[in-house]
Amino acid sequence: MIKYDGWTIKNVSGRFPWLVVGYFHMTKKEVIEDFERLHGKGSWPRERRKGNFRLVKIKLVEVA
Repeated sequence: MIKYDGWTIKNVSGRFPWLVVGYFHMTKKEVIEDFERLHGKGSWPRERRKGNFRLVKIKLVEVA
């Protein structure tokens, strides 16, 4: 299995999904805690159920 570098949040609520780059190199728990710190306690489960955000694994690759 390929080792991943961390987790981030993918915003899928709009027409063009995008990654939130501020969460790279964090654990899954840290990403959720920081999201709830910014958007309010208990907001992660609510937003996830709505389908607005998704947790995704990331692998950073150097491009020359």
